Order: sequence, then structure tokens, then C-alpha cells
Amino acid sequence: MFGGRRRRREQELAEKDRWRVARRLVDEDVTVLGEQLAELHVETLGDDLDPTARDHHRRALEHYDQAKHLLASSTTAEDVAAAEQVVADARYHRAAVMAVRDGEPLPERREPCFFNPQHGPSMQDVSWAPPSGTARTIAVCAADGRRLAAGEEPLVRMVRVGDRWVPWHQASGVTGAIDAGVHLARGSSHGVHGQQNLAQAYLKQTTDGVNGIRGPYG
Repeated sequence: MFGGRRRRREQELAEKDRWRVARRLVDEDVTVLGEQLAELHVETLGDDLDPTARDHHRRALEHYDQAKHLLASSTTAEDVAAAEQVVADARYHRAAVMAVRDGEPLPERREPCFFNPQHGPSMQDVSWAPPSGTARTIAVCAADGRRLAAGEEPLVRMVRVGDRWVPWHQASGVTGAIDAGVHLARGSSHGVHGQQNLAQAYLKQTTDGVNGIRGPYG
């Protein structure tokens, strides 16, 4: 009886930990999205947006407001995941506004940029290898695609997992960061043990300011 009660309590605490980690990550995404939409508003104030661009702008704002509401009312990691998808939709509509404004084709519905979802939807697939790693095909935003083509480093987002800063793609996104963070919070390094060398390589580059890689929350 007491063992079952203790297990339920441990499960409740684990779920609360998962929610806290997820909420922290997606709260940052919502904050950055709000700043990006504010910048977009300023950039388009003097433009006579056509109906397509206006519609995408409206939908981006609506998704942003919805994401804020979902995050504020969330009580589980799954609730936060729903807000994360709404943020992704808002990023797409923002990218669509910029494409129409600049006379470019509407972007495809693709996965977010591999290095930082805050960059918006990916625009192309490229071959890339991490430090001392094997090359693989990844989806990146236009800006990171240009950096890689020029032999420069991408702008990698660093996220805090437990007591470490880890590259976004190495943390396996929000879900991976949640699980790794919960393990670390409970005194275990499972889930990030194999990430340490790569994280340290990026952190050294960030500290040294090499090739324009941003620091935490880049």
C-alpha cells in the first residue's frame, strides 16, 4: 500500500519536472516569436501588403496569441507540446509574409531549421557533419544554408539540460531535453552522457567567439 503510494508520488513529481523543463524551453520560443513578429510589423508598416501577405500576418498573430494562452494554461508536458506546434505554425506564416513581401515563392511546410527552430521553417537540405562526426543530410533555414555554403559555422541554439549547455540538435529537441533534464534533476546523467564531448566543442567555439556562433539561447 505504502509502496504504491510512493510510486504514484514519484510519478507525479516526474511529470511535474517534465512540465517545468518543457515550459521553460517553449516559453523562450514564444518570447522570441513575439519579438520577431514585432520586428516584422515595424518592417512592413510602410508596405502595402497584398491580401495573401495580410492573411498570413493575421494568422501568425493569431497563432502567437494561441500559443501564449496554451502555455499559460498548461499543466503537463503534453500541453506544452501542443503550444510548440502552434508556435511552429506561427513561424511558417511569418516566413510566408516575408516571402510575399520580397516577391519570393511561398515557403513549403517543412520541419524547423535543424540548428535552431527559432530561425523558422527549413528551406533546403544540406550535408553537414558535427565536430569529429559523420556527415548527414539535414534541413536548414536559408541563412544557415548560406553560412554553410560559405564555409562558416551555423548559428546553433544552445539549451540548458540540467547543469550543461547542449546544442539544440544534440538535445533532440524539446522532448529529448525534457527527458535528459529530468534524469539530471534526479541525479543521473543518462540521456546526455554521449552528448558531452560535442557540447563542449560547441561551448568552446561559443566562448572564443569563433565563426559567429552565438552563446546560450543563440
